Amino acid sequence: MKVVVAIDSFKGCASSLELAEHIKEGILDVYPDGEIVICPIADGGEGTVEAFSKNDGVRLIRATCKDPLGNNIQAQYTILKDNVAVIEMASASGLPLIALEKRDPSLTSSYGTGDLIKDAIKKGVREFIVGLGGSATNDAGLGMLISLGFRFLDKLGNEISFARDLGDVITIDKSKILKELKECNFRVACDVNNPLFGKNGATHVYAKQKGANQKMVIDLDKQLECFAKVVEEKSSKKLYDYPGAGAAGGMGFAFLVFLNAKLKSGIKIVLEQLDLENKIKDANFVITGEGKIDEQSSMGKVLSGIGGICKKQGVPCIALSGNSSEASDGLHKIGVSAYFSILDAPISLGEAMNKRVALDLIRKKTKQIFRLIKVSNQI
Repeated sequence: MKVVVAIDSFKGCASSLELAEHIKEGILDVYPDGEIVICPIADGGEGTVEAFSKNDGVRLIRATCKDPLGNNIQAQYTILKDNVAVIEMASASGLPLIALEKRDPSLTSSYGTGDLIKDAIKKGVREFIVGLGGSATNDAGLGMLISLGFRFLDKLGNEISFARDLGDVITIDKSKILKELKECNFRVACDVNNPLFGKNGATHVYAKQKGANQKMVIDLDKQLECFAKVVEEKSSKKLYDYPGAGAAGGMGFAFLVFLNAKLKSGIKIVLEQLDLENKIKDANFVITGEGKIDEQSSMGKVLSGIGGICKKQGVPCIALSGNSSEASDGLHKIGVSAYFSILDAPISLGEAMNKRVALDLIRKKTKQIFRLIKVSNQI
């Protein structure tokens, strides 16, 4: 019996690795000689660095960077065994880093994300996976680019640093950018399709949750539009309406235009990097899951990615979750053979989110599933 365990974290409750270890114990309770392959997983967003850090040959790096308000903080990223750096934008430029009363997307900066990229470059890295999402910014990646040596100037030659002034940029100076950037390749995990500006753009869709009022939304959207037109004029690149350009306050646009990045589904990038398709070729089962299975689970998230690979390989895929009440049979069409909630009885949300309780429940549920599998094989 070979089982590959590739389960996402239960956000706010238990990590991917913790859940996988308890699933492993549940399987071994029934199949003591089973081969259990643990492959920590994430979808390119929050938890991706942690998931990758649990794989063999990975270095977890702590580096000093700027938070969205310019304060020095320590953030983590990983360097994989094939010298690929995995960076979460949110670790340096994320919304949770700022107190509610200080959130202001006209002033917050993505500079710290550039700091992390720069730190990895100094360590010899030239291949990057960058997860977008959870940002506190609306600066079209301006801060990140400044950290990497780009300069953005107004008509008087003054340097522009904030989102509120993006519309004043008329000159883009690349004379001092890190020379190593031309050797770097960026794969950007992006699971939204928003353009840079407009009613479906970065500002109108996301800026209010970052602290903007309606007046600020209108102004910042105009700033992005003006900036995009200058970039188009200077570079002949019309990428402001490219799907994902508006991700993370316009960070997708910056990566596309200035760093020649490729924007892809987060889970696809992760699964390719982990080579999961080869790992499950001779498996009897794959166990996956996430905290809550709902309609979104079949739309570019962990379950759809892993289910798709399992369907292609003809390997049964079992999904576990804390709550599957909103799941649909559509999951079966994308390769999930069966899904289960780990809860056996009604309990409070607080109790369900207790790590010890969740880990005990997932081991118990796994054990019962594999007892049924064992009995079925004997029939």
